[in-house]
Amino acid sequence: MSVAWWRPITFRRQPISVFLNIYKHKSSIDYSKFPKLEEKDIEEQFIQGHGPGGSNVNKSTNCVLLKHIPTGIVVKCHESRLLQENQKIARERLLSKLDEHYNGDMNVKAQKKRIEKRKQIARDSKNEKLRQLKKLFIENNKLEK
Repeated sequence: MSVAWWRPITFRRQPISVFLNIYKHKSSIDYSKFPKLEEKDIEEQFIQGHGPGGSNVNKSTNCVLLKHIPTGIVVKCHESRLLQENQKIARERLLSKLDEHYNGDMNVKAQKKRIEKRKQIARDSKNEKLRQLKKLFIENNKLEK
């Protein structure tokens, strides 16, 4: 018995539509200008905590103060009880501030906000169109009865 008629199935990975592929790239965020944090440019200090949480918060040194030396941007973080988590959060905030400082209106946060606003406008216009179509449909059905 031969199996000459059997062929392996091959799958091609192509976009479903050219327009979908274009739309995908239109809403992407440009991370190419996102700043990189150099350890030599950072001055890090650990300060005693403050705020609610009892005497242990006031005694422990888990508040992080980061200063970016070239720009003078200062970030202070005391969200967690753990020093390592506060260091991580402070570095993320410093990167965000540096992105705003260097890239201005093209920072990642502003790009995300613009994309979300564009999506919201499209959603609202679609809902408005559907609302009008529904209203017309109801009016047409009332006239026929």
